[in-house]
Amino acid sequence: MRSKHNYNRRPQKRKQRRRKKKSRFFPLLILIGFLLFNHYGNPQWRSHFEDKLTYENVVSFINSFNFRITSLKSLTQEFITEFNEPIVIGDVSSINKNKFSEIDNRALAVQYAGNSASELANILSQYATTDLEKARLIYTWITHNIAYDVVALNTFMNYNIYPDVSVRSVLNTRETICSGYANLYQQLAQNMGLRSVIVIGYAKGVDYAVGNDNNVNHAWNGVQIDGKWYLLDPTWGAGTINNDSFEKRFNDFYFATAPQHFIYTHFPENNKWQLLETPYTRDIFDNLPMVSHHFFRNNFELVSHKNKEIFADNIVNITLKAPQNIVAIASLKHDDQEVEGQHTFVQRQGEFVNIKVSFPARKNYQLKIFGSQPNQENNYPFILGYDINVNRQINQQFPFTFSHFSQNNGFLESPFNNQLNPHQNNYFKLRVDNATDVRVFDKASNNWTTLTRYGNLFTGNVEVSRGEVIVYARFPGDRNFWGLLRYNN
Repeated sequence: MRSKHNYNRRPQKRKQRRRKKKSRFFPLLILIGFLLFNHYGNPQWRSHFEDKLTYENVVSFINSFNFRITSLKSLTQEFITEFNEPIVIGDVSSINKNKFSEIDNRALAVQYAGNSASELANILSQYATTDLEKARLIYTWITHNIAYDVVALNTFMNYNIYPDVSVRSVLNTRETICSGYANLYQQLAQNMGLRSVIVIGYAKGVDYAVGNDNNVNHAWNGVQIDGKWYLLDPTWGAGTINNDSFEKRFNDFYFATAPQHFIYTHFPENNKWQLLETPYTRDIFDNLPMVSHHFFRNNFELVSHKNKEIFADNIVNITLKAPQNIVAIASLKHDDQEVEGQHTFVQRQGEFVNIKVSFPARKNYQLKIFGSQPNQENNYPFILGYDINVNRQINQQFPFTFSHFSQNNGFLESPFNNQLNPHQNNYFKLRVDNATDVRVFDKASNNWTTLTRYGNLFTGNVEVSRGEVIVYARFPGDRNFWGLLRYNN
């Protein structure tokens, strides 16, 4: 929050400043008068002008004078209250989000068609008694009743015209952008006896330019629950934007989010609202990998490569930590196009997930990692992304993995190259939980080679022909062989 104006300055200086301020607008007034005179006094010129007088041209004309119509900071400024007291950070682990079903149902039952924050707060107050119930009730009501205004966002980004984000307007239209969500939460919280703040800063979204953006682009909230402060973002909790359209999807991850997770996507202008014992710098924030809430929901952890940018001159090995029941897959792209071939290989060893990546050319690539518990649809959400700058071609491809490989905690030690050495011995070494028999099938020669078993470890030298080679396994109680790996010579 900016400091208050100093009203003890000498009157003479204030007069001088008023004169300067007026003088700045004098040339603009002359120009507008000239345009109006010609518009009404010269029909031919007026006809030409009207052809050019579009909404976009008017906005471009105004912006050419650096006349910034408004900004997120100025729109939220009137709602922000001074807060200079010591901040006590809340313990997020003490909040059990699985017990919010009853309070969420109460919020969903509230039907309100008015536009008064105090009136709505009085209604909501009937359904909550504790600070936690009030904070959650407000969050759930807003995220279910207020849609994100994509048209207003595009108008602001393209023409620098900011929408009306006042509480009355938000409740009238039932749509807004981030500052409208934050303003409404703030007003409802205050009317229900909660201490709340609006936090402005930087969020990693569609309009965030890493390292180059000095204008704040997002607003969210802090709320005090039983004397301790927590972070929340009702905008991100309401849904997502896909293909220029808002998709309503309630997400309670952004209610009382752990500060050490929140900082990956939200960087406040005032560091104290990071709610971290050791605040991050803007550079550290900019260099963090792009992560989604699914990363934290599925209890992934970064072990290696904790910066978003990777410089590679060899195969990259990325290590994550995740629970045993979590499956991860990876995708390598260049200019948003999938790279052809098997250039990623994902496997796990105990609680660690290892992702190997190779690169067919000296280019910049985007690595996207997806993960969650196994599901019948094989639909895994995005969890983590890296930008990889490759300065040496590494055109090795990896073998293709079948689902039984990951489902049985398969771990390959060799060979990693998809291209086996034909008519030579190739040493196979892999671990497969639960497998009783592992064999290598050479499709060209129709030859099966059984690997030697040592518990869950299977090894052996196999001479192969040119063509497709598949590693199969058999499991207890099943006479069938199931594919684990496929090589192509």
